Amino acid sequence: MGGRNSFLFRTGKGLLSLSVASLIRTVLGGLKQGRQSLDDTYRAVSPFAPLKFGAGLKMLGRVPVAPLSSFGGVPDIVQLDLRYVDVDGSTPYRDLIAILSLAKNQNPRAALEFGTYFGSTTANLALNLPEATIHTIDLPEDLSEATALVEGKPVNDLHLIKGRQLGKSFRGTAAEQRIVQHLGDTATYDYSLIQGPVSFFLIDGSHTYEYARSDTLRSFALARNECSFLWHDCDEYTPGVLKWLLEMVDAGLPVVRIQNTSLACMKINAQDSRVQRFLNS
Repeated sequence: MGGRNSFLFRTGKGLLSLSVASLIRTVLGGLKQGRQSLDDTYRAVSPFAPLKFGAGLKMLGRVPVAPLSSFGGVPDIVQLDLRYVDVDGSTPYRDLIAILSLAKNQNPRAALEFGTYFGSTTANLALNLPEATIHTIDLPEDLSEATALVEGKPVNDLHLIKGRQLGKSFRGTAAEQRIVQHLGDTATYDYSLIQGPVSFFLIDGSHTYEYARSDTLRSFALARNECSFLWHDCDEYTPGVLKWLLEMVDAGLPVVRIQNTSLACMKINAQDSRVQRFLNS
């Protein structure tokens, strides 16, 4: 009857993929972004999943939940640089405070952030980790070069990529001397340029399954000793991220969602046998 290109197949795929997030991305980023969001959702719920509304919420419900305090307690003081935290696409206050609390508890010598954007989270990490080097990676500022890098790759949020003012939040500040801006596609970047030991990772770049997976595996390759891994946008609107997190949960890795946030976190020794088994599977 025409296989995967049949009218019934295309219609069924569209219904399976429909979500509030895909509609929003269509409005903000145009038809190309909307189509990519539909594809992300479809891949996450699987081609033959029964047609159910709220698939993202059900996936989210499978990720274990823990309070922020279970990761070493909430620090007495967290400093906030409030510039650019209200820019569309920046990390919400609630999630930012959780990120900074987890960072202070880890107290790394070096941290790596995937997705710089305006650099608000980057600046706040530097402010709260005065002894650490903060590495942050994003696509080049030049829009034509950035578009060329992402063309044909499974990225999303092109409207945010186009609206970036890369690192604006920390440029010209005292913290800038401890921030290293890396430019490139996170899937193909030469990570030997990042000097370690890195023990705090914030994965907040492109929120597709492919990039969540790639950025995580890149982080595992850099990690040494006890580390904290964080994934932002762990919510019902990013099924690609949820699909990847659930693969780790199902493999026995201690990934949990931080209660009342859109963050997932895993604290683990990089040499833990569970990590090694997962990497070899």
